[in-house]
Amino acid sequence: MPNEKLVFAQSVEALFVRSLGPRIMREERRRLREAGLDLSEPLRPAYLLEQWRTFLRVAAVAVFPSNSTEAAHFALGEHFVQGYRQTAVGRASMSLISQMGPRGTIERISHNFRAGNNFNAARVDELKDRSATLWLKDVAADNPFFSAGFLTETLRGAGAQDIRVEPVAFEDCSATFRISWAQAARRPPSAPHAAVG
Repeated sequence: MPNEKLVFAQSVEALFVRSLGPRIMREERRRLREAGLDLSEPLRPAYLLEQWRTFLRVAAVAVFPSNSTEAAHFALGEHFVQGYRQTAVGRASMSLISQMGPRGTIERISHNFRAGNNFNAARVDELKDRSATLWLKDVAADNPFFSAGFLTETLRGAGAQDIRVEPVAFEDCSATFRISWAQAARRPPSAPHAAVG
C-alpha cells in the first residue's frame, strides 16, 4: 500500500546488524523473527513502522534489561547512530556532519530523518548559537527517547559537548525537543616536526 509507513533496511541494518547484532541472544532473535525480522537472512528493503516499534521493544528489554524504558530507548537511539556510522553511507554522512558542526547539523536535520524512512519530517522552530527547538512529525518509537538518543549521538559526532536533548511535548507520534550544547574546542593543527640534523 502506498500510504504505509516504512522504515528502510539501512536503518534496521544500522541498529540490529551493525550495532546490536552480537548482543542479541537466541531468545531475542526468536522474538524478533516472530515480529518479522529474521537476522539470519538478508534484510528486506523495508519494514512496517509497527514492526520497527516491536523490534525496538524487544531490543530495549534484551540489551538494556536494567534500564528504564526511557533510558533503554535513549541508548538504542545512540546505538543506532553508532551502527549507522559503520555503513558506507553513514561514514560519508558522519564525515559531513563533523565538518558542519552542531548548528549546521541541526539546520540539515530533516534530511537525516528522511533518509531512514518514508514518513518523517523535522522542523527547526528556533535556532540560536548553541540551542534549538526541534519538532519531529513521528518519533518512530513508543516514546520520544529513541529520537533523543539519536539526536544526542548525532550532535556528538558534529563536535558538540555537554549535550542536552529534552522532550518538552509528545502527542500521538510527534514530539518537540529542546536541544542545547557546548561547542567542543577545535584542536589546533599539528605543528610541523623540526628537522633533525
